[in-house]
Amino acid sequence: MPILRDFERRLGNMVEGFFASTFRSGLQPVELAKRLLREMDDGKTVGLHEVWAPNHFVFALASEDHDRFEQIEQALVSELKQVVREAAAEHGWGLVGPPEVEFTVDESLARGRFSCEATLVEGETEEGTGSGAGGEATLTVLEDGRPGRSYPLGRTTMTIGRLPDCDIVVSDPGASRQHAQIRFDGERFVVADLGSTNGTLVNDVDARERPLEDGDRVTIGSTVLEFRAR
Repeated sequence: MPILRDFERRLGNMVEGFFASTFRSGLQPVELAKRLLREMDDGKTVGLHEVWAPNHFVFALASEDHDRFEQIEQALVSELKQVVREAAAEHGWGLVGPPEVEFTVDESLARGRFSCEATLVEGETEEGTGSGAGGEATLTVLEDGRPGRSYPLGRTTMTIGRLPDCDIVVSDPGASRQHAQIRFDGERFVVADLGSTNGTLVNDVDARERPLEDGDRVTIGSTVLEFRAR
């Protein structure tokens, strides 16, 4: 399934370095994503004009697994939220509120075991949330300080790098094949470095993962891209 494959690729890039050894055994993140998709399908409700899928998920984990996931919890939550959005878009399901994912500890669970409670929780839709929502945001390549090609940012994760299949291709020898990604976490756009050789800068400051504000400049190699929320 493309959604799960993309989830594994994105999260794999994030944990490839320091956290790689953490996920060689025990509960794997993709198991959570698979369960989330199943809960969305099983828990969907048919309305008069639309099918509504659960948007709020509480995962109960064994203490040992929770401790392992705690190190990348923010990234994992963001990626699981993205799975919710992509599944809803793929199947044409509606969401009554923005995706929410929480982790709790259940001391009665053995390592590798978990449970998931999926519910529909109404809230302000993502179209109404902060600056840059709804695909209005853009990332523009600056050429000699002047705006060049502009890329609209939707709610799907966009990869930046030298590979031709990247969403934003940067022909820059200082850029890695898959250098960084831009994603919408339900409230704001976030740039995350994908373990690149030369790193990713935001306003000339090294940024492993950082929310973007209107006017921020992302530097990849010698290429500068300007983020605009509207």
